[in-house]
Parts: sequence; C-alpha cells; structure tokens
Amino acid sequence: MKTAFVTGGAGFLGRNLVEELLSSDFEVVVFDRARPDAMLAERGVSFVQGDLTDASACERAMPEGIDAVFHVAGNTTHWKLGDALQTKVNVDGTRAVAAAAIRRGAGRFILTSSIAAFGFQSERVTEDTISSALQSSINYFRTKRRAELEVLKALERGLDAVILNPANIIGRYDASGWSRFFRLIEEGSLPGVPSGSGSFCHAREVARAHVAAFERGRTGHHYLLGGVDATFLEVVQRIGALLDRPVPKRPIPAFVSKAAGQLSLWGSYLTRREPDLTPEKAALLSADLLCSSDKAEEELAYRPVALQVMLEDCYRWLCEEGLAKSGLDGRRPAQ
Repeated sequence: MKTAFVTGGAGFLGRNLVEELLSSDFEVVVFDRARPDAMLAERGVSFVQGDLTDASACERAMPEGIDAVFHVAGNTTHWKLGDALQTKVNVDGTRAVAAAAIRRGAGRFILTSSIAAFGFQSERVTEDTISSALQSSINYFRTKRRAELEVLKALERGLDAVILNPANIIGRYDASGWSRFFRLIEEGSLPGVPSGSGSFCHAREVARAHVAAFERGRTGHHYLLGGVDATFLEVVQRIGALLDRPVPKRPIPAFVSKAAGQLSLWGSYLTRREPDLTPEKAALLSADLLCSSDKAEEELAYRPVALQVMLEDCYRWLCEEGLAKSGLDGRRPAQ
C-alpha cells in the first residue's frame, strides 16, 4: 500500500485530498495543528497534532521512506498584523517540510501553492508567466512565491517535487473561504460586491490533481488549476439564487472597496481582529486574475467543473454542518 504524509490534512483542501488518497488506496498520516478529526480517525487515518513552525516536530511526525508528501498547509491571511506569522508558516514551514522530506527519504513532494504566486498579471496566467509576486504589496502573494523558491532550491538537494497552483477553490469543507459569502448573504450583511473576476476550481478536482501529480507530474514543473472564469458579481448572484436571498445587481467601484478596506484596517488596530475586508483583500477582489488549466488538463487529466456545481457542493456541506439554513423555502441544493 502507498503511503502519504499530508500537512494541513484537517483543513478545507486537506480533507478533500485525504478522501481522494483513501479512495486511491493510500495509507495516510495527517500533520495539522487542529485537533484530531473524528472523520479522519474513523477512516483509519493517523493524526499527529503539531505546528509547521516547529521543524523538529514535523520531521518526527513524518514516517521514514514515505511515498508522498503533500504540503497543503498554509496561512492565507490578508491582514498586515498577521504578516509575520504568515511568513513563518508559509516560507519557514515549507523549508522545514521540504528538508524533512529529504532527510526521511520521501519518494515525491507535492507543494500546494496558489495562482497568487504569479502575482497580479495583465493577461491570463500560464505556467510560462514570469512571476511578479515578490514585488507585490500583499504578503500572501510574496510568501507563496517564496515557498515555491524554497522547494525549487530543494530540488538541487535531491527533492523530487511538483508544484500545483490552484486558483479560487470552492467545495466541501470550506468553513472560512468563499463560503463566507453564503453567511453574509444569508444574514443580509453583504456590504457590496467587488468588481474583479477570477478563475475558479472545484475542491474535489484539485484534490484529484494532487494525486495525479504524484503519479505522473513532471519534476520541477508547475500546474495551474482553474477552469471556470467568472466575475465575483456572478458568484454572488448564484449564491443569492441558491439561498433565495436578494443580492446587489452591480459591483461597487474598486476605489470604494479599497477605501473601505483601509478604514477596516485602521479599526482592526484597535480590535486586534482580522476584518472581513482589508486593503489586501480589496486589491485582490478588485482585480482580474485568470489562469489557463491547459497543461494540467493535458498532463494530469485535470477536469474543470461548472461553477454552479461547485457552489451547490459547498452549500450542501454548509447545510449538513448547520453552517447555513437548509430548506429555506423547502428547497434543497440541486443534486
């Protein structure tokens, strides 16, 4: 039986990945700072609680001669007060996991990066696009690119690594990403819709691409995972239709979003809590960041999924978990 070590396996994408690994007959060890998940234990997954910022704990948790290391864990904050911790997790943590994989004799290393590692671009991103992320004002962009560079440096020390760059992920187990729009719309507290657009990918298919990258991805190569392009207004309108709730008919101008983000940032200096909108989030949600999935579709058999299907899967899970009201008007999410 193949063996896999998954950082962040109790999180959004991590849980989707663990399910795919189990269905592909992997024996799985999860390393996560979260508490052990009952679902994971019931399915025979070994769980080691620990923090990426503790390099020795990560190495101790990783079995010798593991077939695959999937480094999914990361810090996704877009808030200046969280930058220092984010750098420690995303950059130092990636360096530590890669070093542990080399010392433990891991067979292959799959890094979950992001389209953000390419920075803002005026044209559709491909794997040949030159990254501008290190010059970005957004620390998340910078740290995702720096994490990639750590892995690319580790190639020189014998690491067999593949890098995946998902765009905006939607699907089951999302409690704090795009699912936030469901909560805001359901509560009637959505202040407006940002003016940008992006590429979207389904969590299940991103997980499957990780398994495919282990099996046949090319060492040292990037694979972008997008597939469906949509404005954020379209996403919000589709969520509104699922919830049968009114939503704005037009987006708010970028300068308004950015001004609101700056005001929220100043307020967060007092509350010490990350606000729903920050200058970084406003910049990201006001931009058009699109990517091509052609390489992943050709080499990894990656399959884009319709936006409606992604949103329905996310909504169905939110209802199951009591995080959204099910049967608001007697309906259930479409099957």
